[in-house]
Amino acid sequence: MTPTSLAQRDNKPFPARLALFAAIPAFLFFTLVSSPRFAWEAVLGLAAIAILLRYPEFALALYVVIGDIKGDNRIASAVPFDLTLGVGVILCAGVLLNLLRRRRPLPVPSLYLLFIPFVAWMLASLAYTPVLAAGAEKLARFLTVTGIVIIAPFFVLTDLQAMKRFLIGFAGGAFAICAYSLTGLGGEERLASPSDNTIGLGHVACSLFLVFWFLLLARFPFPRRLAIYPLLAVPAVALIGSGSRGPAIALFVIVLLSLYFHRRLILDLGLFCLLGGFAVPFVGLPQASLDYLGSLFGCRNFAEVVSSRADLASFAWDLLRRHPLLGVGLEGYRFHSLNAGVYKWPHNIFLEVACELGIPALLLLCAIFLGAVRAALRLLGERNPPFPLLSQLAAALLVMGIINATNTGDINSDRLTWLFVTLVFVVAGLSTREKLISSFTFAPLRKVPVLNPASAIPSGDFR
Repeated sequence: MTPTSLAQRDNKPFPARLALFAAIPAFLFFTLVSSPRFAWEAVLGLAAIAILLRYPEFALALYVVIGDIKGDNRIASAVPFDLTLGVGVILCAGVLLNLLRRRRPLPVPSLYLLFIPFVAWMLASLAYTPVLAAGAEKLARFLTVTGIVIIAPFFVLTDLQAMKRFLIGFAGGAFAICAYSLTGLGGEERLASPSDNTIGLGHVACSLFLVFWFLLLARFPFPRRLAIYPLLAVPAVALIGSGSRGPAIALFVIVLLSLYFHRRLILDLGLFCLLGGFAVPFVGLPQASLDYLGSLFGCRNFAEVVSSRADLASFAWDLLRRHPLLGVGLEGYRFHSLNAGVYKWPHNIFLEVACELGIPALLLLCAIFLGAVRAALRLLGERNPPFPLLSQLAAALLVMGIINATNTGDINSDRLTWLFVTLVFVVAGLSTREKLISSFTFAPLRKVPVLNPASAIPSGDFR
């Protein structure tokens, strides 16, 4: 079977039988509904579910940002179930439908076999964890809630169009979260997401800025780039207003590194910073945000940067020194402390794994992350990559995820980091598939001088 026929088969229309099977229970449901308002809400809900099932890449985009939305009281009171689990179920169903439609998944890298001994080690640690129920719950969440975002992209982002829809969906959700946070301008508290999460807002804002920076600014000539500045301003203000120092450091490092590939963006960076400097006194940023971010400039070393969490990290190191081989078991960090309400996790997933599972499990985790870094460097080092901008974005998001993983969250709450690890391998798989199809059909790859600052990338396919 030729690549052309495979591509055609991957884009078959949604099976009419599935639509019919969905229409029958929907009809029966509406015949029993007496409230018109509830009926309209149900219609919209079913329509949204149908779209997410048809295009599971939108469900994946929603899945990684839903935690920063569902905490809003208006949303929580309107939905009688946990939105993370609900969207996760829809995403899994969408993956199954993709398989039924014979959409070829991307190959899962052999490196991911390391997750098997890693999970086995987590399971074994339940034998000595101080609270079995808490450890079992953490393992269950890793296998389900976190495991979905690790594996699903290989079955969802199977072609360039699916990747485009995912990025559009993710950017749309992230933009809505950032725009919502701007309602807090002029107040005293740091800006937060609808779930009242300042750190989550920082992660989302940094990710959105990078998507705009690599996929919009890097593609257009200077006059058109000026029109994108207002879009960039929304995540930039949200990031500063959140006061999240980890995402701010990540964005600063990544944008500077990106100038190696796009030297023409030096002008944009300087102009955007200049305009931002003039605008800061007038946008009403909370003083608490400026003070918290300003503490970065007075730090002499990394220890001072994380000083607010130094006790958490110090306790993790102490547990690791006392239990270097096996750790203290899943959730043992919290229940070995004197105050489980404060010492929930060390805000560093590497320290978390080390103190709870021991050094061997830490080595497995490091091998996975280092494998992702190696794959990212390989993408950036290709002479004629099929999707250079997409490769650069994947590498940038990985850097952001690693920096964030070292200063916040735990192995289950930081789903964006796991997504960005997987995204590197997904982009590598898409690039390999594109090369095979191009060589099979004797179609020459489009040569893009990535390192040439004057080169414009006019097409809309990240080339």
